[in-house]
Amino acid sequence: MIAAAWLVACSPPGPPSLPPAVAEVVAANEAAGDPYRGRFPVEAALAGLPEGPGLWATIVTEFGAIPCELDLTGKPLSVANFVGLARGLRPVRQPDGTFAPLPYYEGSVFHRTHRGQFVQGGRRPGLEDPGFVLQDEVSPGDDFRDPGVLALANRGPHTASAEFFVTLGDTRHLAGKHTPFGRCEALHVVRDVADAVADGRKPVIERIEITTAPP
Repeated sequence: MIAAAWLVACSPPGPPSLPPAVAEVVAANEAAGDPYRGRFPVEAALAGLPEGPGLWATIVTEFGAIPCELDLTGKPLSVANFVGLARGLRPVRQPDGTFAPLPYYEGSVFHRTHRGQFVQGGRRPGLEDPGFVLQDEVSPGDDFRDPGVLALANRGPHTASAEFFVTLGDTRHLAGKHTPFGRCEALHVVRDVADAVADGRKPVIERIEITTAPP
């Protein structure tokens, strides 16, 4: 018994489990035809990635790269979905109504900003949305005090999907309403992107690179 317990304690942890499902969200995604019912698995999102000390997403734009460390342990559902979309592994609804994998963020744009608060991106021209919604992963410890928070945009509870935003300042009023799932650096690039959006432009996201080591 002691040996067995030691083996369990010393075994490397596997991917984190998704939070318990919200029944109405699952039902809505089933009705929409999403093959994963809004619960894209962590294992599928990470398939083929080398082992590493963590998980990072680098948002590549015309203004430069924005590296973000992802909170896979704390927000596994949101991160798995984001990574799956970035890597072209997560099926999304096509114009004909069918679901198929697509590198969703390639060619998507930043399209909305609120000066001093956030800039929002991930909207893909030609697709209204990816065809599914995610349940929220909010907790009392979510911290929106500092700039650089990477969080999911939504239209209300349990309506997030692909669009995200990066904060530019103190946005504590968003805590409890949005799922934060990472922290971004290169805030000068984030500000340049936000300024361009404020001027009426829609900066393009060339791609989002996913790595298991700091970029």
